[in-house]
Amino acid sequence: MHIDYSAQSEKAYRDNPTYAALAEQYDDVDRRIARIENGIERSDGLPLAALKLRRSGLREDLARHLRKSESGCCNCGKNCAG
Repeated sequence: MHIDYSAQSEKAYRDNPTYAALAEQYDDVDRRIARIENGIERSDGLPLAALKLRRSGLREDLARHLRKSESGCCNCGKNCAG
């Protein structure tokens, strides 16, 4: 699943270097998974399942950053404010 870089995420991408780095990591892992699943690349090192878990974690981190930039809270349960 490709992350949709909507207007909000584009703003986060420009204004937040952490978000930008996470988005690049997500895209890299997502492309690698696609290459492995299509037989273009061999899985050397991390198994495919571990790559998928990493992608899922990055997706959650990106969503958390977007929520925090939108409302000031990342839904961590600690009532954080931006």
